[in-house]
Amino acid sequence: MASRKSIFLMLSTALLIAVPFAARAQTKAMNSITADDLRMHLIMVASSETEGRYTPSTGVNIVSRYLATMAERYGLKPLMPNGSYFQDIPLLIPAVSEHKSRLRVISPMGEEIYPYPESFGGSFRTSGVWGSEVVFVGYGLSAPDKGWDDYGDTDIAGKAVIMLAGQLPEGHALRAPDLLATRSSVPRAKGAALILTVISPEREKEMATSNTGFQLTLRPTFPGNYPTQSTARAGAPAPKQQPAAGAQPQETRPGPAPVFCDIRHETAASILGIKRSELDAMFDSIAHARQVPRQEIDKRIELSVVAERRTGSSPNVLAVLEGSDPILKDEYVVISSHHDHLGVRSGQTLNGADDDGSGTVGMLEIAQALTIERPKRSVIFAWFTGEEMGLLGSHYFVNNCPVPLEKISADLNLDMISRNDPNSLFLIASDNLSTELDGVIRSLNEKTSRLKFDYVYNNRTHPDRFYYRSDQYPFVRVGIPAVWFFCGTTPDYHTVRDTIDRVDFGKMEKVTRLTYLVALEIGNKPGLLKLDANPDVKVRGKHNTSVESIR
Repeated sequence: MASRKSIFLMLSTALLIAVPFAARAQTKAMNSITADDLRMHLIMVASSETEGRYTPSTGVNIVSRYLATMAERYGLKPLMPNGSYFQDIPLLIPAVSEHKSRLRVISPMGEEIYPYPESFGGSFRTSGVWGSEVVFVGYGLSAPDKGWDDYGDTDIAGKAVIMLAGQLPEGHALRAPDLLATRSSVPRAKGAALILTVISPEREKEMATSNTGFQLTLRPTFPGNYPTQSTARAGAPAPKQQPAAGAQPQETRPGPAPVFCDIRHETAASILGIKRSELDAMFDSIAHARQVPRQEIDKRIELSVVAERRTGSSPNVLAVLEGSDPILKDEYVVISSHHDHLGVRSGQTLNGADDDGSGTVGMLEIAQALTIERPKRSVIFAWFTGEEMGLLGSHYFVNNCPVPLEKISADLNLDMISRNDPNSLFLIASDNLSTELDGVIRSLNEKTSRLKFDYVYNNRTHPDRFYYRSDQYPFVRVGIPAVWFFCGTTPDYHTVRDTIDRVDFGKMEKVTRLTYLVALEIGNKPGLLKLDANPDVKVRGKHNTSVESIR
């Protein structure tokens, strides 16, 4: 029998050997995350051939197949019980009948008919006919205490309000989000029946150059009782079912909820009875912070819309790396991003290289790194679809989770990680449920990336409301600690300029490596992250969706 001294020496030697081995494995894993590999994946994901990855579309399906193929190549297993990498999200896809919808303008001189989608467009989800008199309100901004009021005492109840989608000068005091929000809230409160927005000169130029009209297919929604981004936040009921395909318009009386519509410049000039050059001058006035006079128009507008619908689906891509510990492998760390974007607009592809090609491919590199040094817990890689449509994929995932929610330690969400200051990073929600999560991130960052953290968007009342705008939010709603790693928006956000040539791959590498280390640390902890930051949330699960302090 070996002496106690001998056993102690053997254990000590084994420990001395194991510690450097683990350190070497971690270094090798972290070094496997490279800017070159990130670029290689992003060239595929954010190429024009994937057509902007709209939900649903062939483009997003192609990227889904690529992600599943790479996950399989790295040794990740399918998460779905049927052995598939794909969790299909059922969708209700509304559209507007091109031939049965029109905008009719009636004046003492006669009437004019404007076709859909060449002359007007909008997110019409119900069939109807809306008719009313016309009032033009310039920029449509109401800030009388700041010297700008486009309404005055004009009565707009039950009327069609026309406003310009211009932009005040950069840095102007009235560009504050809460003030700009009055452009839709004020006419709603005053009882407008229709709000017709004349599209910006930039958008008009895009549409004229590409010879395209407004989109025929509208944003998809869930066909069932799953929350969306807006209903989850407001606690409102699920959206109502849309009218059956081919339903005939029904007369709708003006009410407190106006119908929103976008119109082209030729259409607007004709309604207002002015030349295009005069309309251009109005936009120029707004660009120089000059008000455009309001006026009542001696015409009547009749908007006829026939809404149709079809069902479809789009896939979440779900893969899992099994944990190394025989017991802890039944608990999970989730790493998420969204692989969808905004498709094609005015004939131009919105590639979405930063939003969110960057997070999508960052996850591939993390997957490869974690196979070099597996944590004790299992790691779920969730590439969500439909984020741009209201977090559809992530809401569906937490409501139909293939693993128990109470066994998920945390969600690490990567969305837009490749722009702005190369040494800064926004953290959203990291300390809202678990101080331990925030502490892990800060500690590892201090030892490695040394990024400057900013929590400004963590505030739920921030005007930009980023807290609600990415896929970490559905996890927070069910009491799972989560963080959104975010580099902020740029002037290229949601435009055709969000392309690979503008990506900072060095910054992507920093953020991706940090996320890898955080996932490894959380995956190796003795227990799940503690829920210690919000007294209203003590146990993970769907019962938390009613907790006001996280909604």
